[in-house]
Amino acid sequence: MASQINNPEGAEAKKAEKKASPKRGVKNPFVYGGTIVILIITVIAFVFIPSIGGGLSSSGSVPTFGSWNGKPITYTSGSYFATQVAQINEYLRQQGLSEQNFQLYAYQVWRMAFQSTAIRTALIDTVSKTGFKVTDKGLDEAVAENAAYQDNGKFSLDKYNKTAMSTRLSIRDSTKTDLIVRRYYEDLYTTSPSTAEISFVASMGKPQRTISYVTLPLADFPQSEVAAWGGKNADLFRSFGVSRITVTSSESDAKKVLQQVRDNKLSFEDAAKSHSKDAYADKGGDAGIVYYYAFSRDFANKDDAAKIAALKKGEVSDVYKLADKVWAFFMVNSELVLPDFSKPAVLEMVSAYLNENEKGTLESWAIAKAGNLASAGDSASFLAAAKKASYSAKSAGPFIINIGNPTFYAYNQQIPLFQSPFVNKDSALLSIEEDEAFMTQLFSQPKGTVSKPLVLGDSVIVFSVTGDKPAEDGDVALVKFAYSYFHQQTIDTETRNTFIKSKKLKDDFNTNFFKIFKTGSQTSSETTTTAAPAAEPAAK
Repeated sequence: MASQINNPEGAEAKKAEKKASPKRGVKNPFVYGGTIVILIITVIAFVFIPSIGGGLSSSGSVPTFGSWNGKPITYTSGSYFATQVAQINEYLRQQGLSEQNFQLYAYQVWRMAFQSTAIRTALIDTVSKTGFKVTDKGLDEAVAENAAYQDNGKFSLDKYNKTAMSTRLSIRDSTKTDLIVRRYYEDLYTTSPSTAEISFVASMGKPQRTISYVTLPLADFPQSEVAAWGGKNADLFRSFGVSRITVTSSESDAKKVLQQVRDNKLSFEDAAKSHSKDAYADKGGDAGIVYYYAFSRDFANKDDAAKIAALKKGEVSDVYKLADKVWAFFMVNSELVLPDFSKPAVLEMVSAYLNENEKGTLESWAIAKAGNLASAGDSASFLAAAKKASYSAKSAGPFIINIGNPTFYAYNQQIPLFQSPFVNKDSALLSIEEDEAFMTQLFSQPKGTVSKPLVLGDSVIVFSVTGDKPAEDGDVALVKFAYSYFHQQTIDTETRNTFIKSKKLKDDFNTNFFKIFKTGSQTSSETTTTAAPAAEPAAK
């Protein structure tokens, strides 16, 4: 698999790697041969085989960043982890990434290196359990191709003999694991989609449909309807003044503080300032005027909120549990006031509540309004009904079956699998490619007929199919050509995610990273010249 990434290991190392590759054939042009890259992170993580001669020298003990199936993942001199840190750091610098936020930059480099190492460890463990073994002959041939032993492109016995025994053993060991990883990916990359699968996917881009449509925004829900709904649910919008004291140590501690308040040993205000653990502590616990619907959300048991709201001015509540290890008690500063739905501010609050919690109410209203349009028998009747109801009918398309707009990475950019013939300019249609119900309705609706009302984002849409034609043969051929690359990238991504999300992976990266970079300690004497220029300010 060729890569667009500038080779961080040097041309000789890459040349040696290519020669050392087993002879097993790989048909997919993503593997070892093409110029298209799958994913930058995947390439860095899986394909580059780090040179053994490089690496970072360690100073002192190093932390364990995690483990795979019980095998520790640590940063040591000359390790795969160390080499990945150097390579990824160099790559990101070549791409012009800003190092102004030093710690964030260092985090990105080290996190990617950790994940690459974790996945490599998982691959080796997985292949080893299959019974696969590297033959001595195959290993000898691969070692002979190592850049450390090459002279003018040929194996040099003199260089080999002059290499320290410890280095020879290290090279041999790393070469063996490289061959194991290669074997995994060779088997993976030879998994190709069938001809039937490619044809099926290509056919998704073949039908092209245009529509006339009307959208009814949920935001048009009338103020009269807002007031009517608010009136039926007035209890939610009652308001009252309240103070609170929040305790996070234990329920018994909260009760002790409450008892001190009730015994007048502490005023509520002083108790809040000295014991409360929330945003209102500095204000003596005063939370201001609260609306019941928002107030009740804080409680593990909503009935407890009703008990507090029923208290009279000046009364103090019992201790109630809000969440895990969070208890609170309250003092009512002003009693409940019913909402006045003639006030614009109250209606605005009810509208916000509807949008956040009762969107189905808005959707039901819009669907009912769209009923007359949906009942039109054909496109002409649909347009006439829209005009009569003072709705603006628009045209859009042609659309293709393109749910999710799948893409693959190549030539340093994301390339769509399907070349959409339609450029959308209507914000109401922004979610069409993510909406399976819309796409299903669009391509199952007979031409000239009218759809049922469909919720699409923050609108309800009704449409009529006005045009239906096949795509050009060239467009279909392009999908067939691109699908193999998309399929390969999908396999890579799924493989990576399978390992990263596996229960066998124990991820302690964040804990140890911030111990190192916040306190200023370093795992390597060369960290400041590789990944950790990002960490220098944090080390001061």
